[in-house]
Parts: sequence; C-alpha cells; structure tokens
Amino acid sequence: MVIDAHSHIGLNNGKMYSAEDLVASLKAARIDYSLVITFQGTKYSQMDSVIKLSKKFPQFKVIGNVKYELLNESEVEKIKTCLKEKKIVGVKFYLGYEDYYAIDKKLHPIYSFCQENNYPVVFHTGVLEKGFKGLLKQSHPLNVDDVSNAFPALKIVIAHMGNPWLMDCAAVVMKNENVYADMSGFFGEYKPIAEDEIQLFLKQMTDLRSFMGNFKKMIFGTDYPLYNQKEYFQAVQRLPLTEEEKDLVFWANAKNIFNLDI
Repeated sequence: MVIDAHSHIGLNNGKMYSAEDLVASLKAARIDYSLVITFQGTKYSQMDSVIKLSKKFPQFKVIGNVKYELLNESEVEKIKTCLKEKKIVGVKFYLGYEDYYAIDKKLHPIYSFCQENNYPVVFHTGVLEKGFKGLLKQSHPLNVDDVSNAFPALKIVIAHMGNPWLMDCAAVVMKNENVYADMSGFFGEYKPIAEDEIQLFLKQMTDLRSFMGNFKKMIFGTDYPLYNQKEYFQAVQRLPLTEEEKDLVFWANAKNIFNLDI
C-alpha cells in the first residue's frame, strides 16, 4: 500500500485541478490513497467542497486547512465537529502564507482539542510557492518546536521537511517524540523532475539520514499537482530504505498518525 500524505485539488497557478485529475494521477502512479488539502490561495478554506468529493472518491482522505484571518469560535467548533465526525483526518496551517506564528494563542484551542483527542496537525514549512508574498521566518521549521514544547502529546507533521532547512527540521523531529516530517515539495514546481534534482535530493536525504540515524519518522508525500505523482514516487523509491523504513515511509506512518481506517 502507498499513501500520498500531501496533495491538493482546486484552482492554482491559473489552472483547475479536479478530483478526477487526481484519481487519474493516483492510478498512473500506482498510489492507493491521497490525503487531500485545498489550496491556500483562495478566500475561504473550501474544506466543505473537498469533504463532499471524498464521499464520491474513497481514495481521498481530507485534511482541513485553517484560514487564520477567518478563525473564530464558530470556525474552531466546525473544525472540531469535522474531526469528531471523521470528515477530516487532520488540520493544516499555512505558515508564511498568512501573518502569524505557529505558537499564536489564537490556535491553542485547536491544538488542545487535537492533543486531547489524538488528531494530528500539519504545518507548511520552508519556501513559499512562487508568486506568494509572506515571511519565511514564520515558515521556518524551528517554529514547530515552540508548539511541540507547549503541547508535547500533539501529533505534528512538518510539511516539506522545512526545505531548504532540512537539518533544522531533522533536529525538531529528533527532539520531539510526536513530530514527523513529510517529503513533499522538494523539487522545482510545475515541471518534470530532472535527474540532477533527483541526485541533489538523494544527497541531501542521505545527509539527513546520517544526522537522524534512519528514515523512520519520515512520510511520503508529493504536493501534487505541483509535481507529477508518478515521478515523485519513483524519486523517493531510489532512497536506500530498509524494508521497515519502506513500510513506515510509504504508508504506516501516515495511517497511524492520521488514524486512517484503511
């Protein structure tokens, strides 16, 4: 089994990426499930629309995303209800795309609820997509350490490994028992993955493994449609993974962290 723990549908980069497009991509890549998030560039989270699509497409599991500027008590309660009713399997925060830090007290009610009920949160970290303005200091992976320190039992996924701050991300993952990182969003966007990019990926991931000791807390993800899922999957398969690491990276970590009933 293979789970892409980080994918999107919706309008982005001037093009609409439909649920049917993602289904076709999954089939071509031989990936079984995709954790789906709406893009942040819209005025509203559009979480409801993706939840509706997940009822039609069992390959999809939805991660709800928070719009910080719209977050109020009503929105917090809506997120809690969606989690309890299993309409979503986690919550994502787009650090850097909106003006806030991960430890912002406005987010604490969500963190507390997720910690108490074993739901995970995902943080965008690292560079921002081309064309978006924002503060990189807010999307640095070290900000996640603040949240894990305040909520030590909260399950956290650092999206994109904090790229280009991979070693900083690794330090946060190593320090905090419940913090993991997904491998999505490493290569150049909206173009075929070149061999020289793959070689850089393999080198940096080898350095990361030397620092961490293993890949046991890493999670496979692509950031589709910024990347071709089949190409991304093939690139990650070239890593020197043990059989145990293959299971953890490609499906078991995602299944356990997001409490997937699959």
